[in-house]
Amino acid sequence: MSKNKKVIIGILIAVLIVAIGVVVVYKLIENSVTNRADFNFKVENISSNPVNTVNHEQNEHSFFGKVIESTASYIIVEPNEDEDIRKSSDKISISLGEYNDAIYEVGTNVKITYDGTIMESYPAQVKVTKIEVKSTENFEIIFKDRQPIDSYNKVYVILDKSETNKYDYTIYAYDGSVNIRIDGKEYSLKEALLENKITMEEIIAKANKDFPDAVSYDDGGSIEYHYENYTIIKCHRLDGNRDVYIGTKEMTLNDVI
Repeated sequence: MSKNKKVIIGILIAVLIVAIGVVVVYKLIENSVTNRADFNFKVENISSNPVNTVNHEQNEHSFFGKVIESTASYIIVEPNEDEDIRKSSDKISISLGEYNDAIYEVGTNVKITYDGTIMESYPAQVKVTKIEVKSTENFEIIFKDRQPIDSYNKVYVILDKSETNKYDYTIYAYDGSVNIRIDGKEYSLKEALLENKITMEEIIAKANKDFPDAVSYDDGGSIEYHYENYTIIKCHRLDGNRDVYIGTKEMTLNDVI
């Protein structure tokens, strides 16, 4: 092979190598730009259009009403007059599902929390996330100390658990009598509980709110709520005692257990 041919072949090989190198570099630059564009696109999407994570609490709706029909599998609730859901229906059918162990008697006031969807049947239907007994928001415990002429025992039963299937514990009074004022009208506590005008759960819930740092015992979790004129004790003992005592402002757990 002549010297000129060798030179030409060498030049061609060099050109080919350079061309291949240019193509490789171009591809690398192209990929880099594409990846950067994708990255910028994703970052812009994240910052300007965040993922729509569902916040169930924000999406939940609720209304207050009264149970007007009750079965083992569903209840029908009539929403209060001022509730927006009445624009859809004056009767709401609620499947109890996981709540079928609870007892919702006709006349019971409830708070219904649901996912916001209303099925336009009659009665209308909603998908419930929570059912709460809400007899009243306005009540006051009235405790009257025992008078010297009174002859009854210091501790007496207000409502025994055998008298109702609403509670698995007994409610006692200590050294006095207990009434309750609801929306300006006074009742004996027993009458109010049996007629669904109030629930013991509501009374305890208010006490928890009034006394977030209430006296607590290491017997399983019994708690004392000391008001100005009376005390409420909610037992929660390791032996299973869940009884409630309402008594004098000086009453302690040691007085009743």
